[in-house]
Amino acid sequence: MMTGTDPIRLPTHRLKKIEIVVHAADQGLVEDLLKAAGVGGWTIIRDVAGMGHGGFHQGKTIFNDASGLVMFVGVAGAAAIGEVARGLARMFEQRAGVTFLSDVEVIRSDYFTPGAEAG
Repeated sequence: MMTGTDPIRLPTHRLKKIEIVVHAADQGLVEDLLKAAGVGGWTIIRDVAGMGHGGFHQGKTIFNDASGLVMFVGVAGAAAIGEVARGLARMFEQRAGVTFLSDVEVIRSDYFTPGAEAG
């Protein structure tokens, strides 16, 4: 669905974005949820720092990659992102983490289609 038609503005496509912050030890669980939902790709930001309910979380982990926080950023259609969010809600009943959902516009919608070859 193209939404941008102004000649100065590039054509864009509406999708959903999910941002997930979890303990690094839970990285594999989140990756499994993203894959199972058909999210074609995501970005992982390691050593995330910030303030939360448990106080300040330090970003740098010198000796143990599984003790810090990681942040996932993924973009996909509403159905796939909804499936990931439902899985995370179940996961967060037992584990710590936060999720942010937002509407985004992308220029290359084919880049976010599962199985698409990006050039």
